[in-house]
Amino acid sequence: MPAVILRSVEWARRQFGSIDLGDQRRDRRVVAMAAHLVRNPSASLPTQMGSPKALKAAYRVLGEEDVSYGALMAPHWEQTRRVASQERLVLMVQDTTEIDHTHHPTTKGLGPIGDNRGYGYLLHTVLAVVPKPRRVLGIAHQEPFLRQAAPRESCNQRRCRSRESQVWSRAAQAVGAAPENSLWVHVGDRYSDIFEFMATCLESGSDFLVRAAQDRCMETEDGTQDYVISFARRLPAQGERLTEVPARKRRPARTARVQISFSPITILPPKGGPFRESLSVWGVRVWEPEPPAGEDEPLEWILLTSVMTRIVDEAWERVDWYKCRWISEDYHQCLKTGCSIEKRQLREKDRLLRLLGLLAPVALRLLQLRDIVRLSPDAPAISTLPKDLVQVVAHLAEAPLESLTMKDFWWAVAQQGGFLGRRRDGPPGWKTIWRGWLHVQTLLEGVRLASRLPP
Repeated sequence: MPAVILRSVEWARRQFGSIDLGDQRRDRRVVAMAAHLVRNPSASLPTQMGSPKALKAAYRVLGEEDVSYGALMAPHWEQTRRVASQERLVLMVQDTTEIDHTHHPTTKGLGPIGDNRGYGYLLHTVLAVVPKPRRVLGIAHQEPFLRQAAPRESCNQRRCRSRESQVWSRAAQAVGAAPENSLWVHVGDRYSDIFEFMATCLESGSDFLVRAAQDRCMETEDGTQDYVISFARRLPAQGERLTEVPARKRRPARTARVQISFSPITILPPKGGPFRESLSVWGVRVWEPEPPAGEDEPLEWILLTSVMTRIVDEAWERVDWYKCRWISEDYHQCLKTGCSIEKRQLREKDRLLRLLGLLAPVALRLLQLRDIVRLSPDAPAISTLPKDLVQVVAHLAEAPLESLTMKDFWWAVAQQGGFLGRRRDGPPGWKTIWRGWLHVQTLLEGVRLASRLPP
């Protein structure tokens, strides 16, 4: 049975049962806290803990100096990398988001965000994703950090000091090398177009796929010097197809007709930097030659990858890999909306980070619920899920128990969370699935309790 649909106590034991905080009582308290949190992730701590005694114990754990964010997350990171090592191909999707606590200005230890008028911290996450069929295995690494004000300095001084962009390289080093017979590809947006990051991926035993943002110096196969973006835009089209573009920033989702081109290139190291070796990569450009009316900016992605790309089908596959990057944005939304991480009022940064160490796997569970809908949709629900769970959902859906497929099951769950299931709606999202799942779990607990009561 998938870990995501385990009962809250069983899930908490699987996620945090191997934790070692130096005290067995503390370890047990963390498992109990996780079980409470996952039952109702968006609620406040008093509501989640359920009793003054449990709440006081939770505050005691969150205030323990010996308990660190890294120690809380370590079991989950290890589980994710272990599962990823069993897959032939895993995308290590990286992204950074801002955790905004501006509305709690008395919280100690946080730093500037946004235009430096906000207050909070940055969170860099690496999700292990299998691209086909698409599913999220877990969090391979995660790092919260504070933004530092950039001083006035020369280029050489900047190269010598620690920089915010180095979080990408640290994440690649933390994830480590892919095991034998497995391919791990770090995927990033335009902010990941960093020579140091690409070099670090190769040095650490993995590969990369990043979206180009800088017109870097390069060499073609015949030794001619050029610039990456300018060169990619001169390549002739080598294929064409339709691709789905998701909704972004008040723009509705749409289908775009795009063309593709690709070529091997050699990226030259930045002048005056610590790197001397060039990077042999493949450049892939996908673009929209005729954007529809009303689109101010046609679709264009120029991708750089260390994975060999020799034919058109492989180039389209790299594009599909890059489209998995949006999963990281969905995960951060699960953390902010589904787990209300920005609404927590614990007054100190370290306490907030300890709570993050408990909520980060919970947010992943919300995201994984959506993936379950897409896996084995035609399989009988009764053959995979607990019988009493299927009975409750079948009763709500007014459907025969034996005929309920996995797709029918999860659509019925989503309908309990407000999903309408109209033709134009598409598959249910994680929000409606999760709201429905909470409702079904409440009903199921009532059924199980009623079975234990005397007549």
